Amino acid sequence: MSAPILELREYRPTDSTDTHDFHQVVVGLSGRMSISLDGDATQFGRVGARNGVVIPAGVRHDYRGDGPNRQVVLDVPSPLATVTGTDRAFAHEAFFALDAKLLTLARQVSARVDGGRPMRADDPVVREWLTALTARLAPARPASRTVRLDLARIDARLQADLATPLDTATLAQEAGMSVRHFHDCFVAMTGETPHRHLMRLRLARAASLLAANDATLAEIALDVGFNDQSALTHAFRRHYGQTPAAWRRERTLCHATG
Repeated sequence: MSAPILELREYRPTDSTDTHDFHQVVVGLSGRMSISLDGDATQFGRVGARNGVVIPAGVRHDYRGDGPNRQVVLDVPSPLATVTGTDRAFAHEAFFALDAKLLTLARQVSARVDGGRPMRADDPVVREWLTALTARLAPARPASRTVRLDLARIDARLQADLATPLDTATLAQEAGMSVRHFHDCFVAMTGETPHRHLMRLRLARAASLLAANDATLAEIALDVGFNDQSALTHAFRRHYGQTPAAWRRERTLCHATG
């Protein structure tokens, strides 16, 4: 390719693999996608509305969309990165948390590219992205190569007891990090805070239990770590757009008619 492309994309919920001869940056706008870099399970992460991932030229990446999602994608030819002095931003594969500048640029791209027309090399916003990415990523490169979180292990530890899960301090200690460093790495690799991630796991488990058995809402609430039925209902409605009772009725009806 001869010019960078900055556009909005949605990744399908199917397993895909790609390797290309240009650098790529994916930044989340809404929803989530899962991605593993260079065939390495320790470089697995999720791109959401608060983070992104850098994929240097030649790095294999396995990915899939986790439901509806919208991502800002910037494709950058290696020669352009060299000419603009931004190649150090693409020196290594890495997940990163968005700063205020990149959040603002993501909103600008969303507003301007909604019609499906990509931005090309001469668009000022493309150059702004390259500059902002370099400022955000270059200082963090040494750490990003040596410090990673085993997200699969963390999920398994949390899923083992959602009612009384491990706290962030314990997870940080097990990872050999300070709480602040663990929090920052977690956001960089998942696009959400540890607390928000735990809440999403609890709600997903609640949804599964609602569809699978006849336990009361109060029982399910306690099973997944909420203090009472009211707390579960409030969080469930905010996340899924309907109450647990409505969710259960809808799925019971679908099962009966299916």
